[in-house]
Amino acid sequence: MSEEMKHGYSNPDHSGGEAGFEREDLGSRGVFAFMIGLAVVGVVIYFIISSMYSFLDKYERSQMATASPLVTSKGAMSRVVTQDYMDQRFKENGAPMLETNERGQFRDFLLNQEDQLNSYGWVDEKAGVAHIPIERAMELTIQRGLPVYAQGSANPGKTEPGNAPAKKSAASKQ
Repeated sequence: MSEEMKHGYSNPDHSGGEAGFEREDLGSRGVFAFMIGLAVVGVVIYFIISSMYSFLDKYERSQMATASPLVTSKGAMSRVVTQDYMDQRFKENGAPMLETNERGQFRDFLLNQEDQLNSYGWVDEKAGVAHIPIERAMELTIQRGLPVYAQGSANPGKTEPGNAPAKKSAASKQ
């Protein structure tokens, strides 16, 4: 078996020497011609698109309905819109307020919740309902237990917390 067949190549000139290589490379002239052609096409497309948008803009302006001559224009933005003005307008309409400082408002909301969870205060003073710190509520729950009510009882206030009513066994029902 010849050397050419073992290594999977053949020498085009059959001289038996080293393996050959492709002698025709891509010339630099072809690369530069492609790049110049690409640049020219890009510039042509740019001008086509810009002229198309210019034409469409002029067409839209010509087709716009003109304002009635009876309508008086006060010019561009004759008033200054402030946050106080917006707050007043929204409150007058009864619309919900837009958030202007989301992070600050959310931080204040979380701080208020944290303060309520860790302090004493009234929920409804007339009804005698108060809130206590969550740690204290957990301690009281451990000491007193959870209130347990009989199933189907009309008045759940009659049973004492921690004392579960006696359940009837399945054998006594029969």
